[in-house]
Amino acid sequence: MSVSLLNRVSRKAAAALPAGLVQLAVRVREVVAPQPWPWDEAAVRLHRMEKRGRGPLPYPHYLYGLIAAARTARALRTEAFTALEFGVAGGNGLRALEDHADLIQHWYGIRVRVVGLDSGAGLLPATDPRDCGFALHSGAFAMDETALRARLRHAELVLGDVIHTTAPLMQRIDSGDLPPLGFVAHDLDVYTGTHAALDAMTLLAPDRTLPRVPMYFDDLTGYPYTTETGERAAISAFNAKNDTRRIGQVENLEKTLGGSSRFATWPRHIFVLHTFDHPHYNAPEPITGLPDLSLRDNPRDWS
Repeated sequence: MSVSLLNRVSRKAAAALPAGLVQLAVRVREVVAPQPWPWDEAAVRLHRMEKRGRGPLPYPHYLYGLIAAARTARALRTEAFTALEFGVAGGNGLRALEDHADLIQHWYGIRVRVVGLDSGAGLLPATDPRDCGFALHSGAFAMDETALRARLRHAELVLGDVIHTTAPLMQRIDSGDLPPLGFVAHDLDVYTGTHAALDAMTLLAPDRTLPRVPMYFDDLTGYPYTTETGERAAISAFNAKNDTRRIGQVENLEKTLGGSSRFATWPRHIFVLHTFDHPHYNAPEPITGLPDLSLRDNPRDWS
């Protein structure tokens, strides 16, 4: 049965049932099999991938961010963008980012250059109280560089203190050696490194980023993190210093997602870096699946 025919049958069945029973059925479906909002392309693709794999995807937040970036890149006819992971640790996230980048190439024909940045020696000694050194100990999450490099397929690994390595990387993007910045995953845990990584992004010319860069911040939930420490404090410091570049949280994202993502915590960690002075900030992104909001004779006959 086609989707359109199924929708027509469902609407006719709903019209014949008591309103209370219809609402109960809708609520049960939302709990048992939540569906993504059809006009969020990233949410729809993520849900399809989960159904195809019959289970949650590894690092779905990375794939969501890449799809959102690809949607914007397509609007600008950008052939490639750069995706960064700050805080590689063992390397599982960087390898997932590689795999997801291959999907973007397959789906959109857009190349994704993947770069991971890490000290290589785990967490560095705290230099600011907002680094939460009382709970995040120096040396934690150290990397086995040899083992990781042997498993990477095309991602680039940049090792060293991000305070010193991020600015040169931004210069490479600004010069065109790397494509425009499109997605960033922050998993540095601490304030100092995250603040340095964000601050370096202001070195980019407005057109050397996508106008909206999806960002994932891993360490926002639970002890020892508060609004005044760690990555959250770095976001606040960035916004306090910038007018045309602002980082905003995607509100209530979990409500737009389907499958297991509806109940996950990662949707509350998705942000967007806005470059408001980007020359093509308002380039139209194609959006499909918008609901029909035309006036109906029967208000209960809603799709």
